[in-house]
Amino acid sequence: MILMTDLDKLGEEEMDVLKELGNIGTGHAATSLSKLLNKDVYLSVPKVKVGEIKNLSREFIGEVVAGVIIALQDLEEKKSGYLYIMFPEKSARKIAGDLFGMDELDEEMYASTIMEVGNILSSSFCDASADFMNIILLPSPPSFAVDVPTAVIDSVVSQMAKNTNHIILFETSLSSDSDIEIYLALLPEPCLLDDMMKIMGRL
Repeated sequence: MILMTDLDKLGEEEMDVLKELGNIGTGHAATSLSKLLNKDVYLSVPKVKVGEIKNLSREFIGEVVAGVIIALQDLEEKKSGYLYIMFPEKSARKIAGDLFGMDELDEEMYASTIMEVGNILSSSFCDASADFMNIILLPSPPSFAVDVPTAVIDSVVSQMAKNTNHIILFETSLSSDSDIEIYLALLPEPCLLDDMMKIMGRL
């Protein structure tokens, strides 16, 4: 068994399996986004990083984003982690405008649209990832905020720090030919990490 404090000792083979998990989830999310926007969507190669949760905020720096946080649960309603979807503000406005065929939307409609896009992406990601791990993974209703990335995620980091000192962070990006970019990060809780370890025959 790999203890949470031993995550930094994962080998190349284990990291490849984790990358494949991220690739499957984001691949399905990209397909859903392509259908939604009726445009080609390109997927970056997922990155997997292991580190201490207290340093997580260093991974999220940059411009203001429209951030959507989705809590992930299993059938017993235990927290399995979070999916953090970041829309750079320009991309978020572009997506909302394209979906409604309008250049400007009121703030309520804008927020509702981006939350729904986040909901669609998270459902696709969860369904594909859960199938790969042979588990049930249920996304919660999305939470929306517009701020710098670290501010959007601070509350999540505080919650996760109660259960674990270490974290595996999955990062990838989706983009289209119309200057739209979206970044996805999966932050798994210990119970979801255990399921990932089982895939690799380590439990």
